Amino acid sequence: MDSAFEYGTQPQPDASASLPKAKDFTHHLNQVSKNRAASTLKELYRYQGVPGMIVMAGAGIPHPEVFPFETLSATILAHDAFPLDPPREPKKGKSLFSWLFPNSSALPTSSFTIPKWAPQPTSPTTIQLSTSLQYQAASGPPALPLFLREYVSKVYKPAYADWDVLVNVGNTDGWGKIISLLAEKGDAILVEEWTYPSAVNTFLPWECPTIPIKMDKEGMSPEHLEKVLSEWNEDERGGKKRPHIMYTIPTGQNPTGATMEAERKKKLYEICQKYDVIICEDEPYYCLYTGEWTPKGTKSDRSVLAQRLADAEKKEGSEGNQAFIKQLPPSYLHFDTDGRVVRMDTFSKTSAPGSRLGWITANPQFIERLTRITETSTQAPSGFATALTTTMLQKWGFEGYIRWLRGVKATYNMRKTWMCDAFYDTFHLEFDQLKTQGLFPEGTKTITCYSKQPRNKWDEKKGLHGPALVTFTPPTAGMFVFLGVHVSEHPDYDDLTRKGEDATHVLVQKLWTELADNLVLFAPGWYFDAGGEHAIGGKGYGYFRLSFSIATYEETYKAIKTFSQVLDKFFRIK
Repeated sequence: MDSAFEYGTQPQPDASASLPKAKDFTHHLNQVSKNRAASTLKELYRYQGVPGMIVMAGAGIPHPEVFPFETLSATILAHDAFPLDPPREPKKGKSLFSWLFPNSSALPTSSFTIPKWAPQPTSPTTIQLSTSLQYQAASGPPALPLFLREYVSKVYKPAYADWDVLVNVGNTDGWGKIISLLAEKGDAILVEEWTYPSAVNTFLPWECPTIPIKMDKEGMSPEHLEKVLSEWNEDERGGKKRPHIMYTIPTGQNPTGATMEAERKKKLYEICQKYDVIICEDEPYYCLYTGEWTPKGTKSDRSVLAQRLADAEKKEGSEGNQAFIKQLPPSYLHFDTDGRVVRMDTFSKTSAPGSRLGWITANPQFIERLTRITETSTQAPSGFATALTTTMLQKWGFEGYIRWLRGVKATYNMRKTWMCDAFYDTFHLEFDQLKTQGLFPEGTKTITCYSKQPRNKWDEKKGLHGPALVTFTPPTAGMFVFLGVHVSEHPDYDDLTRKGEDATHVLVQKLWTELADNLVLFAPGWYFDAGGEHAIGGKGYGYFRLSFSIATYEETYKAIKTFSQVLDKFFRIK
């Protein structure tokens, strides 16, 4: 048989005898998933890899000789291209590159070429265009899942034995397939009270209502989740069954930046066990867990152990890699003895979003059905993207990839610091004020911003610095700063309220427009509000999400300076 048509078998993850196997969760499948049969061509794949097999059963498989692509070449950055401890501020007159790499004329790179035909003999991990660009099984070429299984086992450490992975085209695609797997029309979906709007848009066509769960400084509240599930009444809920799907962003929660730690996840997992809820863990920002921002001139309040890990992570080699992994919040998978967690991961934030590549980790029952969905879907990973990414990972190896993630994390931590420092330099700041209670979830560490415009006299209500303008919470992960505007301090707020208008929305919309007119664009908070009576804040507070991922140092400072000037004018501060 022509080697271009060989399909290697996919080795399963090492199943420790001490770990349980996944429970039966087929009762969670929707009727469409139960009706969905495996591909009728799948049986052929079992035999196509048999040595010596002459394959004449292919369903219109073109011969690779007619593929116009003879080679695919790429130059990639070295796995250690980015520094682990970049400087806090650039030196004036220096470019970002010369600032980060003072002793280099160019970033270190390496190159590779993927041939159409690899030298014989080939193996399941061989990358060649004759197979990468060919029709594939839904699970894709085996080399990438092999790497991902190693990564999941070493980083997430699932608590049951027979988990597996399935490659997809990113977390939004993965979430859409999970909804297609589990949700019936009209099923209620548990979400955080502030959540990613595209996740909600995915299940809206299924007429699935959101059930917002209150948040605190770590994200979803176990107490409120327990209350909602224990008091669920189908008659009062219009006949809707108690939710069996929970969507959550545990690390660098979008938009709030909150991060769940181990004990919180254990509590939520136990509640989901009690009420038989499937946990859908969306983790695009997992490896961008950077910890708390430390203001200029102050020392970190980390524990001794946390500081040791942070110091160790700045070291090159395996010791630094292990420190990085230990600092990551444990995945829900680490506590999942049942197999009820479906985890979504993506290369979009740590490699390139245009590659459209991610994966799901789940129990074998769900992976099998998700594979069937992929077999009949047009949403499958690109052969080009899969070949390039897999070759890159093979060149780096597991340790090299972890080092790459550490460099990416350090880069975004630097950018987060730019934005928080810009607030520090532009506004008068007060930390953890009681007057901000209700603006953000309970227990959140907050920073309230006041105008730096000089005031001539003390105001009993507003103090020396005038009214509170905005309050934000420095994120511990991700790419965003989430802030609340003290709209109730606006001079027109009471008049608008007396006229029966929604003063909060009117004034926040006006402020957002004025910022855009001054060439600063924030994401309005109402995009992320999951609705319901339990939304954070309420009347008198408006919200924006600010991304620090792509702006330069100079642009970051300019944007926050413009923001302060617009706020002074907006609140009529003289």
